[in-house]
Amino acid sequence: MIKKQTSYYIPIFSIVILSNILFSTYFIPIFLSGIIFLMFLHSLKKEYYYLLFFSIVTFLIIENTHGLKPFSFTFISVFIYFFIIPKVKHLFSSSSFSEFFYIVIFYTSFFIVYIFSNGYDTSSYDVFIINFIIDSLLIGFIL
Repeated sequence: MIKKQTSYYIPIFSIVILSNILFSTYFIPIFLSGIIFLMFLHSLKKEYYYLLFFSIVTFLIIENTHGLKPFSFTFISVFIYFFIIPKVKHLFSSSSFSEFFYIVIFYTSFFIVYIFSNGYDTSSYDVFIINFIIDSLLIGFIL
């Protein structure tokens, strides 16, 4: 039963890892970290610890390729899961809109951490907007 529900997670982890490694070589920062964030939330909620491990490893690879501190995504995700989501869960009746809002919170937190790690640059703002749009489209239409 578990395998049927989560069978598409491992290929998504692989695609995100490969895209971050390949695109960081060509200086096109496509993170796709919002997708991994939602998988992280789902694995915590359903207690799929092997998927939680894969999502943390994927977060580490994204952080390493983009020069961020190790485990910063994990700390952001855990903070959002335990402190932010319980406060705003009752505000939304639609699960798809709540997932969209969780991605907004995640990318806002990620942007703040990115500014403290790498400094503010006007192009980084554009990169985050583009990545947020890509993640929102992928989650809205595909996942």
